[in-house]
Amino acid sequence: MCQRVSTGGILVLILWLCVPKSASATEDICDPAYRNCRTVLINLIRNENVRIDVAFWFMEDARYTTELIARHNAGVPVRVLVDPRANSSYPANADRLKELADAGIPMRKRTASGILHWKMMLFAGQNIVEFSAANYSGEAFKYYSPYTNYIDEAIVFTSNSWVVPPFESRFDDLWTNTSSYANYANISGALTRAYPTYSETGVMNFPPTEDYGARAVSEYNAETREIDAIIYRITDRRHTDALIAARSRGVTVRLIVEPKEYRNSKRLWDAWNVDRLYMAGVKIRRRQHDGLLHQKSTILRGRARVITGSSNWTTPSAKTQEEHNYFTGRSSVFNWFVSQFERKWNNSTGYTETTTFAPLPPDKPIYVSPASGTRVAGNVTLKWKPGPWGHKADIYFGTSSTPPLLKRDYAVSPNSTASITISNLAPNQTYYWKIVSKTMANQTKGGPVWTVGT
Repeated sequence: MCQRVSTGGILVLILWLCVPKSASATEDICDPAYRNCRTVLINLIRNENVRIDVAFWFMEDARYTTELIARHNAGVPVRVLVDPRANSSYPANADRLKELADAGIPMRKRTASGILHWKMMLFAGQNIVEFSAANYSGEAFKYYSPYTNYIDEAIVFTSNSWVVPPFESRFDDLWTNTSSYANYANISGALTRAYPTYSETGVMNFPPTEDYGARAVSEYNAETREIDAIIYRITDRRHTDALIAARSRGVTVRLIVEPKEYRNSKRLWDAWNVDRLYMAGVKIRRRQHDGLLHQKSTILRGRARVITGSSNWTTPSAKTQEEHNYFTGRSSVFNWFVSQFERKWNNSTGYTETTTFAPLPPDKPIYVSPASGTRVAGNVTLKWKPGPWGHKADIYFGTSSTPPLLKRDYAVSPNSTASITISNLAPNQTYYWKIVSKTMANQTKGGPVWTVGT
């Protein structure tokens, strides 16, 4: 059974001998590929009469602010956690923040280095929390056309007694935090909690107080059969290393990725990780439908478990950003994610939602020095820029106009100038050199042949 007891004036949930009320909990997972999840959320806002708590990275859709302001004007307490740093990338967010502030809704903002990456609404009177990776944009909660133009998401609406209380308590933690948060609008008097303080249930994961990457990797390491994942961005190699290790012990790994992130020049290490997974034998498909793959979910088939939430496979999502992630073995949730993954993997609706992933080549290397025809004495340092997605290089050098291979898979960084020094050159000799940039999937793009004389 569960009990709430008062300890020093603070309510604490005692979880000793407590089991989740799975039989009575409602848990609706909404897929905007074919459902209007926006209507579900707006109806929850309209039906709330006790309290609404909201936290988001950005909000662009004015339909949400309109409904929240209406409930505020009806006397329902509304609190909002925001991060104005999103305005530079999502200008409409500034308009939504102004609307909420002008309506008199209390708002606080995140000031710590890691962003507020939550996407959550909590409805106290209905005992329901909505959370996912879906931002409150105009397109994240509803398709433009079913299965062919939408944003990949899995939006959770739950009254699960092991999920709602941790969200209530964590929201209050952030609301009353004065080191990582500051007042944004309509705050007067002391910051107070609205909910009891609950002990940890083990179901929820809230970075940065908990390392999401370490928790997820421990789940991968325990899997013995199959891991299926749909992931927007991969730059934390801990996930990649663990999945490669899983492959080496015979675990089947399947992955659906976002092609724009694979060739995002601001996220060059996404391709590094995806290519490594490809070379390790991970089965990979990529989004083919119009729209965007923004989902973050992992299925552990042998253990019948699911991980879903707001965290990408990135170091900030694991350690510095404010995130929320759900680790669950509920059979209804597991079965839903399995069905969704198989539909996308096999294009079983008849629409082409995904297609086979094929690794792409790097950009052409750009030589820096020495200029072709330069004369040197005794040794030479070759310098070049590998270019985007050039994570290693083959170096050709010799006295033939088609120079032989000197170094294979020479490690380089696409963001830096690479170099190698070659010593003990013969006098009065012309040498030829060439750089071939390579990805981690051994796709290549070669530069020209240049000369250097001694």
